[in-house]
Amino acid sequence: MILIVLGSVGLILGGPGLALGVVAVSILGSVRRHKRPTPPIRPVLLVLLVELRAGRSTLAGLQQAAAVFPQHRELTRAARLATVKGLTAAVEECHGDIRALVAQLARAQRSGSAVADTVRSLLDADIAAERTRRLERARSLPVRLIIPITLLVLPGMVMLLYAPSLLRLFSELSGPLS
Repeated sequence: MILIVLGSVGLILGGPGLALGVVAVSILGSVRRHKRPTPPIRPVLLVLLVELRAGRSTLAGLQQAAAVFPQHRELTRAARLATVKGLTAAVEECHGDIRALVAQLARAQRSGSAVADTVRSLLDADIAAERTRRLERARSLPVRLIIPITLLVLPGMVMLLYAPSLLRLFSELSGPLS
């Protein structure tokens, strides 16, 4: 969205502005390419849940999820560490969402509880967190729309409502405009 706005501003300014817009778009595009956002954990949890419900072991499910999502480097690393050292030892070397996942898997495996139920509860927690984020964003929408409404819609409404009466007032005070 920012890239489109900058390109539009460059086109409006024309000439040097166009060149400035193109340069800004290319710089912002290269900056955004270097940022690597962490892949979402929900698809990993879904694949892991399917694997566990199909009767595969925890380690085999983790390895399959890592094979399905090769761009998720932390997951691939966690699966490799769990294969070599075990799930409990892999917890200390993992980070972020994968650490929480591997810790819960190791805890469920040690206690003997159903690992699929643990993954399902993690999936439900992720869905609830996403819903909370979306609700917060939706609740803040009226506050964020105040500025566009007051700057764009309100002047148009004022002109639409008051322009005919002002034109009639001017014509009555000064006579016809022709």
